[in-house]
Amino acid sequence: MPTPSLVRCAALCAFALTMFHSTPAPAASRAKALLAAMTLEEKVGQLFMVWFEGPTVSPDTAALIRERHLGGVILYSVPGNVVSPGQLAALTTALQAEAATTRNGLGLLVGVDQEGGPVARLRDGFTVFPSQMAQAAAGRPDLVRQAALATGRELAAVGINVDFAPVADVNANPANPIIGIRSFGERPADVARLTAAATSGYESAGVVCTPKHFPGHGDTAVDSHVGLPRVDHDAATLDRVDFPPFRAAFAAGAPAVMTAHVLSPALEPDGRPATLSRRVLRDVLRGRLGFSGAIFTDSLGMGAVAATYGTAEAAVLSLLAGADILLVGADAGRPASERLEAMDRVLAAARAGRVPAARLDAAALAVLRLKERFGLLDAAALARPKTDAAPAPASPAHAALARQIAERAVTAFGPTAPLLPAGRDATTLVVRPRLGRPAVDAAAEAGLNAWYGPRSLSLEADPDEAVIAAAVEAAGPAARVVLLVTDARRNPGQHRLAEALFRQAPDRLVLVAAQSPYDLALLPRAQVRLATYGETPAGMEALGRALFTAFRPSGHCPVTVGAPATEISPQQ
Repeated sequence: MPTPSLVRCAALCAFALTMFHSTPAPAASRAKALLAAMTLEEKVGQLFMVWFEGPTVSPDTAALIRERHLGGVILYSVPGNVVSPGQLAALTTALQAEAATTRNGLGLLVGVDQEGGPVARLRDGFTVFPSQMAQAAAGRPDLVRQAALATGRELAAVGINVDFAPVADVNANPANPIIGIRSFGERPADVARLTAAATSGYESAGVVCTPKHFPGHGDTAVDSHVGLPRVDHDAATLDRVDFPPFRAAFAAGAPAVMTAHVLSPALEPDGRPATLSRRVLRDVLRGRLGFSGAIFTDSLGMGAVAATYGTAEAAVLSLLAGADILLVGADAGRPASERLEAMDRVLAAARAGRVPAARLDAAALAVLRLKERFGLLDAAALARPKTDAAPAPASPAHAALARQIAERAVTAFGPTAPLLPAGRDATTLVVRPRLGRPAVDAAAEAGLNAWYGPRSLSLEADPDEAVIAAAVEAAGPAARVVLLVTDARRNPGQHRLAEALFRQAPDRLVLVAAQSPYDLALLPRAQVRLATYGETPAGMEALGRALFTAFRPSGHCPVTVGAPATEISPQQ
């Protein structure tokens, strides 16, 4: 039996442990009290994140915030929201200042697509990390987490609190026109592990992330921006292939998820897109997968839903299905008036009882809880200018991280000697058809110019026979010919260009899949074949090292690249 002195000692030790190791009780949630005080109009407004025009807060945008109780905004480069880091910081501060004047003073969700690689709305003054497929090829989950953490910190530095990332789709279809190198690859376990790593990075940065696109957009052959894709996976395949990355993201603490505008007959036999389906959002996402965070729609102006239902009706249907945050993005060809039309339609449906009060309250509460979790309830606090903000969020440390990922990602399909390293001089000709995306092309061409020495030839995306003939003639005297293929699947001229250069110089040609590694299956079997998974600044620098130095590529391709095109006989 212990003595009284031992008992007192144990009690004191236990008290000391509680003093130094106990976790403070969490503060009581304000979300329910805020919801109870909100009007119907305020609840509806909080569900919407919409696009707007210009680099400043226009009267129209201010009215959306003050009069329609807007829950958030989406930033894009095309409508002119993005000019510079300083301008973005001023813009987000002004947006929150407008929100601070509303009755509730709730902060705004400010979102952007900053996945890295080909989808990066913010470029000048920000670090554009290699694509998710490049990150997977680098083979280091810790680097994926660090890239997400760095991205989140750069966004937060200019007042952006939501990144519509990471892409959790398993890219099972080489012909997928919209996912491709945005994905971590084709192996569900790898995609799951890396999606969880990215989710953890964003969480540590204090930025909302939205793993996307549930229930999976990886095995599609249609771009949902223009049409309605169909995923014909049965229930077992969905559970084995498409769901693991989302489960991993949820286990890693994902606060939100984004839906896909896809048909999934195994989940929704009535032919509704997943975004508009209660079976998908309520029964599967909430029920079977147990997700309790906020459900974001993809943009309701995308062709997959807008062409059939219209943006306004899609907003009502997605809310009824179980979505909480309704996005109306800057989709090509859609008028700005659709923002108000969608809000009016949802408000009318709520007033008429078509949207039950319980469903509206549940969605609005999800928004409030998300804002509370990330410190976004007080717009006035968010509107205070950052006195310690750097001129540009990008840093040398982030640039070094991007270079490390890009260098580890470069993949060689076979030996590179003796063709590489090539001469960094006029004896080497670099040929690149443009991708047709101005921001990506500008970065790639700047990267080419930074190589200093080799001749370069920039061609149209789908070169015709005359352009191909001119390229072949230019390649004649070159000791090495490097062809950067940017999209051979959609531009058959790039395929014909590769064939023509191979016929002329089979022992001098280096083929580089500069965007999708799947392009290599469409091209001749050149002696040296490389993949970079995108043309970010860091990716172009890494490719330069692979071409012109003793650097040895060590990347591992995250997808299966089929056999090269039928052998082509070189010119005799």
